[in-house]
Amino acid sequence: MIDPGKSLGAHGLRGVFIALLLQCGSAVATGLQVTPTSLTVTADRSAVGVWLSNTGEQPLHAQVRVYHWSQQRGVDELTPSEELIVSPPIIELAVGARQFVRVIRSGAAPQGREDAFRILVDELPIDEPTPSPQKPAVAGDASAVRFVLRYSVPVFLTPPNADPTAVQLDGKVDDAVSPPRLVVSNRGYVHAQLGNLVLVSARGERRELSPGLVGYVLAGQTMHWELRTDAATLAGAELQSRINGEPRERKVASLGAGRP
Repeated sequence: MIDPGKSLGAHGLRGVFIALLLQCGSAVATGLQVTPTSLTVTADRSAVGVWLSNTGEQPLHAQVRVYHWSQQRGVDELTPSEELIVSPPIIELAVGARQFVRVIRSGAAPQGREDAFRILVDELPIDEPTPSPQKPAVAGDASAVRFVLRYSVPVFLTPPNADPTAVQLDGKVDDAVSPPRLVVSNRGYVHAQLGNLVLVSARGERRELSPGLVGYVLAGQTMHWELRTDAATLAGAELQSRINGEPRERKVASLGAGRP
């Protein structure tokens, strides 16, 4: 759970693209759905939005909050932000209902580099008191409500004339730690989404290390992920990944690139 007064770190190879977290003592049948799974606010517009729908068999409550997203020491950090406004922030959905939640940029578009945020959508147990915008649900004490399900939706604010293909990555394999890790820095001004991580040996043999989402490297920042292999396997090899949904993998790092 989250204490809005503190930053929130997110670890793991797959990052926090969509985090579905069961916070109760037992699994709860739920019908909360959130679409789309990623948002981009371009410089020529100030608002986008997400749809929340209830495909379950009982009404539900949900709360939507905004966090600024940065990456520090290879870890995702989320801190509460008012740079984006969500409306409405508190939702009650009847069975089969859907609600459009607007996401509004409160200031000017970023200049130079893209800025990143995450919208956290929390489903709340129906038997708990419904929070209000004046008194949102806060975790950290015994009286706090229990979050049933959480969606984490990336939101990117792009600068004028941003080119989503202008990704500049510097990748290295750090085998001085155990397990070894992939370290990727993004020198570009837009984010890079890494997916389908593949190890290609010196003999050209391919082994898939991660078939899905690896994670994001935000503009001007650095991330690292543990590799599910040993240093001996990496000798003379390179790592390839699909960047921002490209149809083919491209090289992102090799052991010969040196240690960070």
